[in-house]
Amino acid sequence: MKYPILSGINSPSDLKKLNKSDVPALSSEIREFLIENVERCGGHLASNLGAVEMTLAIHTVFDSPTDHIIFDVGHQSYVHKLLTGRREGFEKLRMPGGLSGFTLTRESEHDPFGAGHSSTSISASLGLAEADALSGRSAHTVCVTGDGAFTGGMIHEALNNCSPDLPLVIIINENGMSISSNKGSFASYLSRVRVSGSYRKLKSETQNAIDRIPLIHRPVRSILAFGKNALKRIFYKHNYFEELGLYYIGPIDGHDYDKLCRAMSDAKAMGKTCVIHIKTTKGKGYLPAEESPDNYHNVVNKPDRGTFHSAFADELIDLAEGDEKILAVTAAMGIGTGLDIFGKKYPDRYFDVGIAEAHALTFSAGLAAGGYKPFVAIYSTFLQRGYDNLLHDIALQGLPVRIMIDRAGLAISDGATHHGIFDVSFISHIPDMILLAPASYASLRSMMRFARETDKPCAIRYSNSAEQSELLSAFKSVSDDNICKLSADFTPSNAPEYIFITYGSILERVVRAAEILRAEGKTVGVVLVETLKPYDKISEVLMQLISSAKRVVYVEEGIRNGGAAEITRSELLSLGLDLAKTDYRIAAIEDNFASPERPCDLYDYVGLSHEKIAEKMRN
Repeated sequence: MKYPILSGINSPSDLKKLNKSDVPALSSEIREFLIENVERCGGHLASNLGAVEMTLAIHTVFDSPTDHIIFDVGHQSYVHKLLTGRREGFEKLRMPGGLSGFTLTRESEHDPFGAGHSSTSISASLGLAEADALSGRSAHTVCVTGDGAFTGGMIHEALNNCSPDLPLVIIINENGMSISSNKGSFASYLSRVRVSGSYRKLKSETQNAIDRIPLIHRPVRSILAFGKNALKRIFYKHNYFEELGLYYIGPIDGHDYDKLCRAMSDAKAMGKTCVIHIKTTKGKGYLPAEESPDNYHNVVNKPDRGTFHSAFADELIDLAEGDEKILAVTAAMGIGTGLDIFGKKYPDRYFDVGIAEAHALTFSAGLAAGGYKPFVAIYSTFLQRGYDNLLHDIALQGLPVRIMIDRAGLAISDGATHHGIFDVSFISHIPDMILLAPASYASLRSMMRFARETDKPCAIRYSNSAEQSELLSAFKSVSDDNICKLSADFTPSNAPEYIFITYGSILERVVRAAEILRAEGKTVGVVLVETLKPYDKISEVLMQLISSAKRVVYVEEGIRNGGAAEITRSELLSLGLDLAKTDYRIAAIEDNFASPERPCDLYDYVGLSHEKIAEKMRN
């Protein structure tokens, strides 16, 4: 048997029966299992290799699912999944309908809260702990968060709201990394904070002695509290967590199982809100991941110099060479957005603000108000976190912030939490924002040069893929301003009866659908849109192209409600499109999160496979 100990662990109760002497061997088996399966399927490797002993200690001390265990982001929950009966699911890790790469409530009773975005864990944990208290339930809530999450504002908002009298244990797993190295003052602070064991022991013994004094222990405790805080400031300086009234233990070696168990047992027995600060090595036990944890954070999403984000970064460097006002901003995604190479070239003009998308946007608005030209690159799924900043701080003031929307479209491996399918809908309803969707690197470069000069906020969205150069070679431009392109057999003066309209990387499936219909004898053309908003501008062009067509299908790899297809339909009707003559249909993601429960082809599941696109036109 390849994993003799791990194969016998199907629930936390199995772990509790294990001899303590077997834990080191189990840790080694878990790391070997993760390396084998994650390198095969893809996923977050380095973060999970660093969380092995921590997770074993959690499930040794606490009692899931009675006790709630919540992971920030969920990307370091793979060991937790192994210990809670999901070992077989790793065969379909990160496949649509398979084992999620994050925590997912429908997947297991041991996942009390779903995740995928950072810095939400303490808020959710606090809510569960308060719910238990209100309901009279006896349970602990364990929150596992990384130091990278502390660059996000929600963590601090939640800590500010924490009651010290809840059975809530907050474990900070400090490894100095989120995806790449953490940035910001708090990350620096966390690496310095210390509270000695002798201080904690003295505090506990003094507290117990005072409590045994009849009648006067409360006033004495109050008097001594002032002196205690003054003494602590002299000898230990400030401790952020204790200043908030929370008990602090740490830092502890996050790979010492015995020390972890003792600390967690102490926190559990205390029954109060407690912060346990541990230090781990990201990628522990696998030398390539230890030496390069950023490259092994997600083994699928290694930097690729042949994608839209690399073309964006290369062009931004070229533009910056001739324009000292150009700045680059990222929210802890320097590698993922390609901006890390800009930072190496122009370190003084590169700003990584940490996992703080809302701040990144308003910070960029401030840069624009100060006369600079910020390009802020954010994944589509994370841009949602800054909607108010887009609307209130950027668009309402008409500030020319250039928003580069990476990972637009469906995220096949990462799933519902990472789908970039809502940005077109929510940006389309913000007045005076320009929204562009380049289909090629040449269009992207042209749009970036336009964005550099415009005095309006501008968003440019693109997928996590390479340009479809072979497909694009069969398209011709309608004009010189990146409005749209037409398939080679589309002659405006003799328009086809059946017309597809689309944008983005779904083009490949649309072209295949058109080929199916042509094989059936239909005349079919494809319009590839690259300027989405202003909608009146593109609709005037489309009206000339489609008004004589028998049927039009707008195919959109995004949510239908409020999306480009619906808005375009409304604009075309205002221009006089006769629906009795031209049947206008929409193929888009209907009212769901594109989150299948069983393994499947995701595009087929949402109705956007080439067969279903053809069917939408046909019937």
